[in-house]
Amino acid sequence: MLSSTITGVILYFQAYNSAISQARSVMEQNLLQTKTSIDEKVSMIENISQIIAFDSRIQTLLDSAFINESFQLQDYRYNVAPIVDNIMRQNTYIHSIHVYMNNPTIPEIFELYDGFYSMKRMRGDEEYTSFMHDSQKSTNWRGLHLEKLLTTRPDVEAKADVFSYNRKILSGRNNEVNGLVEIEVTQSVLFQPLEDANPDVGSVLVMDSNSRVASNNTTQLSDETTKQLRAVLPGNNSKLNTLATIEGVRSIVISIPLTGPDLRLVGVFPVSNFVDKVNQSIQTSFIVLIAALIILSLLVYYLTVKLLSRMKVLLKAMKQVREGSIDVSVPVVWNDEFTQMALSFNHMTSRIHDLVETVYKSELLEKDAELKALESQINPHFLYNTLATISWVARKAKVPDIVKLSDSMAKFYRLVLNKGNSETLVANELDMVGAYLAIQKFRFEDRFDAVFEVDEQVRSCYTLKNIVQPLVENALIHGIEPKRSHGTIIIKAALEDDLVVIRIIDDGVGMSPDMRQDVIEGRNINTKGSGFAIANIKRRLQAYYGESQHIELYSRQGIGTVITLSFTARGIKNA
Repeated sequence: MLSSTITGVILYFQAYNSAISQARSVMEQNLLQTKTSIDEKVSMIENISQIIAFDSRIQTLLDSAFINESFQLQDYRYNVAPIVDNIMRQNTYIHSIHVYMNNPTIPEIFELYDGFYSMKRMRGDEEYTSFMHDSQKSTNWRGLHLEKLLTTRPDVEAKADVFSYNRKILSGRNNEVNGLVEIEVTQSVLFQPLEDANPDVGSVLVMDSNSRVASNNTTQLSDETTKQLRAVLPGNNSKLNTLATIEGVRSIVISIPLTGPDLRLVGVFPVSNFVDKVNQSIQTSFIVLIAALIILSLLVYYLTVKLLSRMKVLLKAMKQVREGSIDVSVPVVWNDEFTQMALSFNHMTSRIHDLVETVYKSELLEKDAELKALESQINPHFLYNTLATISWVARKAKVPDIVKLSDSMAKFYRLVLNKGNSETLVANELDMVGAYLAIQKFRFEDRFDAVFEVDEQVRSCYTLKNIVQPLVENALIHGIEPKRSHGTIIIKAALEDDLVVIRIIDDGVGMSPDMRQDVIEGRNINTKGSGFAIANIKRRLQAYYGESQHIELYSRQGIGTVITLSFTARGIKNA
């Protein structure tokens, strides 16, 4: 239940965040579509103003003085004035077009259409005056204001709220400002795409640079909502897509700047509209989960009762074994995991019974071995005493060779026996080899030389006893002796990367590749000696050092043989 609850919480937050993220993306795309529709109208208004401002007939009219009033008035009335009238008829969304003329000689005509007016009508309007005197601006959008009714119309009861776009009309002769075209579009027409926004999803509104609402798709928007929106929206009219709390409701707030007028398109969409389905889905999943847990609990309870009934039989048998009864067996009924456990238990009790008998017999044999070991302790002392007596008699008879031989023999056996220990110092192992070679020199009548190259640091390390002497013996018997001439055996010992490395080098007869492989693998070879020394030493080192030991054998016929032992360096053990 805990794991399911944690999983459910994680899945809920993932679904919640995913729904909000998707809603933010979708709502932003919807607002971008609305912005595109508004921008298209803005672009069309700007293009129409450009058409009027750059019309050669209008530029000629504004550049010309009315001298022949009859002819020019006729051309003005029938050729120039209808230009604005035709544009108005073709673009019904435009509320009005005003062309202001800076030429005082041109009269105003009201019979057909009130489209052309004198620039004097603009006097007193600071915004227009500032725009006309600004040489850096040729166009200008004016924010929401009441329309200009320059002529009285019977069908107009009140002035409408409009946005206006102004463009300067330049002279075709000297590039001076000869006039101004003003296009007005009503608020409702410009922001008609807002009506397509579903108010049930959220509020879509247009706000000016002072965060005042210019239009919205809802019938009423409270002052508190507007105030809180001002605190959320950026002051530089930049793009925004965030989450904020508006009037206590967690909402998605999206702001997109509009092209043309200094306005922004703002959307406020309550999060609850997008996560309600997620909550419903989570509730349904929770109910299903609870039902599944109840069914699972009943199933587990039933299985547990069934399984424990069989487990109790096994536990009872285990208890009998714990109390000392080993002649116990569990009945085997089914062919399942409990049956395998019962078979294993029966096999275990049978093995315990056999092991008890084996241990009992082993204890008897061990006691017998201890008695024999006590008896065998007499033999080394007898051997040392005998060798000491031989050495004393040789000194008395002044036979130094026998003295040296008996001393070497005593030293060799003392180091070989090592007080029964299987571990010894590298120094003792090398001293034993030295004693062995001293004895062999008498036998071989100084037909070989023994050279020791030993690093003093390696002498204090511990190793298994009797691992170097068999290899030196092989080098002497299988390498130097068949040579039938003087030879040399070199024993090197050093520390290399925390490893004890011992090399036995001889310049004997060497061996063939097949013989070398037989020696490494421990197979019997048709030479003097057993041929098992290297394989035996390798097994001993592997049992003691594991994988950190290594033995290498290199040999060439007629040149000699090199055997390298390497194993982990171990310092002097604590007492």
